[in-house]
Amino acid sequence: MDKLVFFPALAVHIATGFLLVAVGLVPILSRKGSRLHRWSGRLFVTLMSVLLAAAWVMTLLRFNAYFAALSATATITLFSGVRVLSRKRPDLDPRQRAKLLDWIATLAVLAIGAWVLLLITQGRTGGKAAVSAALVYAALTYGGWDLWRFLRPMAWPFSPSLWRYEHVLKMLSAYGAVISAFSGNVLTFLPTPWSQLWPTLLFQPMAVIWIAVLILDRKRQRRLAAA
Repeated sequence: MDKLVFFPALAVHIATGFLLVAVGLVPILSRKGSRLHRWSGRLFVTLMSVLLAAAWVMTLLRFNAYFAALSATATITLFSGVRVLSRKRPDLDPRQRAKLLDWIATLAVLAIGAWVLLLITQGRTGGKAAVSAALVYAALTYGGWDLWRFLRPMAWPFSPSLWRYEHVLKMLSAYGAVISAFSGNVLTFLPTPWSQLWPTLLFQPMAVIWIAVLILDRKRQRRLAAA
């Protein structure tokens, strides 16, 4: 029974992973808000959902601390990156605040992250302690941030544009998780753990730079509108 479920899930996971490496570039490179950006973004989310469903099935069947940490991080970034689009203005519309589903997903990821962190401290992550620790740090950071936003939706650093920056950061992180898994399994000529860590070192600064550009552009637009 294990093999009848595990290997089909693995095949789906691998196939969608290869597709996502290419598909994920389209919303990154396309003009934000354009039809291509929205369409490719929906395709990315659909494929990521399939990939993560397969990943969680495999994790349940054959538990691996690293795989659980990677799945948890990719899940919270994808889920929250999409959900934040429906929580743009909690200051104007109370319906745009966190729902029960948001709380359940975030708390579940935090619990998984804490569990894997315990396994790391006990030396039960095999040869992937460094990568697992980096993934757990990401999962706990994103989960903790979301809890703060749920509890205090209009507290610092809220602004009417905050959802844009959250969306960019989280979706880039979700794509980074895909590239991390791809690199670790395909680019085997790179030394470990850097074969799986370099996407984080690339995409996190990229997200910060992108957000800075967005902030500067919005300030420029406001100045032009006021002139």
